[in-house]
This record gives sequence, C-alpha cells and structure tokens, in this order.
Amino acid sequence: MKQFKNNLIATAFVACLVLVLTGTGVVFAAGPAQIDLLSAGNFTILSKTGITNTGSHTSAITGNIASSPVTAAAMDNVFCSEITGTIYGVDAAYVGSGNQTCFLGNPPLANKTLVDNAILDMGTAYTDAAGRTNPSSTELGAGNIGGMTLAPGLYKWSTDVTIPTDVTLSGSANDVWIFQIAGNLNIASGGSLPSGIKVVLTGGAKASNVFWQVGGVTGATLGTYSTFNGNILSSKQIILETGSVLFGKALAQTQVTLDANIVTGSTYSVPPAVVPPVVVPPEVATLEVVTTEVVPSVDTTEASNPPAATITASELTNTALLQHPGELNNLQNQSWWSSVDLEVRKQAYAQIQSIFGSSRSLANYVSSNKVLNLKNYLWWSKSPFKQQAWNIIQLGQAK
Repeated sequence: MKQFKNNLIATAFVACLVLVLTGTGVVFAAGPAQIDLLSAGNFTILSKTGITNTGSHTSAITGNIASSPVTAAAMDNVFCSEITGTIYGVDAAYVGSGNQTCFLGNPPLANKTLVDNAILDMGTAYTDAAGRTNPSSTELGAGNIGGMTLAPGLYKWSTDVTIPTDVTLSGSANDVWIFQIAGNLNIASGGSLPSGIKVVLTGGAKASNVFWQVGGVTGATLGTYSTFNGNILSSKQIILETGSVLFGKALAQTQVTLDANIVTGSTYSVPPAVVPPVVVPPEVATLEVVTTEVVPSVDTTEASNPPAATITASELTNTALLQHPGELNNLQNQSWWSSVDLEVRKQAYAQIQSIFGSSRSLANYVSSNKVLNLKNYLWWSKSPFKQQAWNIIQLGQAK
C-alpha cells in the first residue's frame, strides 16, 4: 500500500512537471468570479430615467443604448449620427435629429420587453456585485487609489473613491476585478485626452472583466478627458464630463449624462440571455475598396489575429502605408501600433471607420498620396470627429 502511494505521488509530480514544461493545462483566473450582467450585457448604456447629451452632438458610442421605464423621448439628445448600434425604447417617442433609422421602439411590444428585461438584469447584476463577500482589501488608500497598481481581487470601501492620478489594473485576460464602493466614484479631470487621468489595463487585462459597483448619492463621475476602463454599475447617475472616454458599460439606475464622449461597450464573455439585433450603419457596411487585394473582415472581439503583412513603426512617417490598402482597412490589428493595448486600437479603428464612411472611398485615400498624418487630413467630412480620432491614436502611442 505504501509503495502504491509513493508511485501515485511520483506519477502526479511527473504529470505536473510535464504540464509546466509543455505549457499545456488549464488557465485559472485570479480574483473573484465575474459578475453576470445577463441581458444587460447587450447594452453599452442603460438607464432608468434617460440619457442626456450636450448640443455639440459629437459623442461616438459603439453598442446599443436604452432607457426604461422612462419614455424614449428622454434619449432625444443622442442622435443616430453618434451611435454605431441601436437606440431601444419602451415607446415610439424618440425623435432625435429627425433621423430615427437607429431607433427601435414599441410597437412592436418585443422591443419594450427587451429593454424592461435588461433593466431588471442590471439591477440583479448590481445586487450581485454589492453582495460579494471576503474582500481582498478594505478601505484601501482611505478611498484614494491614484498611483496604485492593483492585482485582481475584490476591493471594498465604505467611503467615496477618488482617482486623482493614473491607477493601473495589472493581470491577465482571465482575471477579474470587483470594486465595491458605498460612496461616489470620481476620476479627476485633465486638459487633454493624452494627458488626462486614466484607469490603465496591463498584462492583457480586459475592461469586460472589471466591475465598479457605486452606491453613492451622486454616482460615478468621469472627469474631463479622462480614460476609464470597466463596467460601471451605479445605483444613481453616471456622468461623463467633456471628452472623457469609457471602455466598458455605463449601467445607471437613474440617468447617464454625455458630453462629446467616446463610449465603447467592452465585449461581454458571459453568454447573454437575449441577443437584440444590431443595426450596422450603411457607411461602414458599404465602405468602398478599389483593390484586387482581399480585404480582411472587421473583427470587433477583444482577441484578434494580426494580419499576415506588417508595417514597421518607421513607415508611419512615409507613404509605405498607402501601398497596403487591405491593412489600412483593418487598422485595429496593425502590428505597428506598438505599446498600444487592443481596446485603444479598436476604438481608433471604429472612430476612423465612422469618419471615412462612404463619402471617401479607400481608393481616394490611397490616391491622395499623403503620409499617415490623420490630424491634418482636411478632407475628413465629419470634422468634429477628426480631433477625437487623432487624440485616441496619440493616447495609444503615449502608452
């Protein structure tokens, strides 16, 4: 019997050694279990009392948005020109700019049911996040987490949480962070997007695995030109001040306020209960490409394969890029965007696609014989978006 046990131990040791040497085995996530957003995961912005937006109408939202039980008219300030996705409502009252091509309301009743269920699931997810136990840390930094690097885990505060300087979440693509905040959440303002305060992800960490549960009477406020990663579940409102960027979801139990923001819903890995239809804007679907080269499809997932051809960093300053129209049409995978995380590449790609549209074919871009200096392209038709796209690219290059 003793010999059998020794053999068993030896066999187990060898098996573990083989797994280590071959790199084969199960990858375990660090931190708590992920929050299941259920059908709320199908939306980038959800609110109960409306989504307001400033008169500039230069926000760029990727994903679906909705409000319930408030009338769809409470989302009128978000125009179809600002969203790549669908605006869902509980009635037919959405007017917007006069263009309602991005809107789906009631009738049919199924659209109202879809939104109502998502709102209920948002509440369920909030309760789950707020109820998690055995935190990794409590009252860290007395609520000031600026300058810190945080490992995956469950963090809990009985106070407000402020981010006056960059905070880094360091972990792998499978790791999870949950922040339980009894008070308000505030990230400080900056003078520009590249210099603004950031929640930085490193080591392959994903925004979709980060959850900020906010229970304060004000809610969550993203300061001017800040960059924020993660899904915000707020018992009150979520305020995105001028020029701030959110890679994640804004799920508010009152209102969401926008002001010339970029909001991209992080890819949600838990299968949602209901999958709403997604309206693809015609300008993206009909992007004209005059070339015999096979153009790769646009990949909007968080993990994507780089194209076969590559361009070096030095070629950014010459016309070499203009000879690669296929790669130009798939900017999100470019290997020459060194030191840029995938979320930034995705956002810059989406922004550039929204700018190109059908008004400027790829052939016109190539024949223009200009270097890749997006900041100075005067022929971009949607000029309010030009600076935003440039700022995102600059942000990525600065990382």
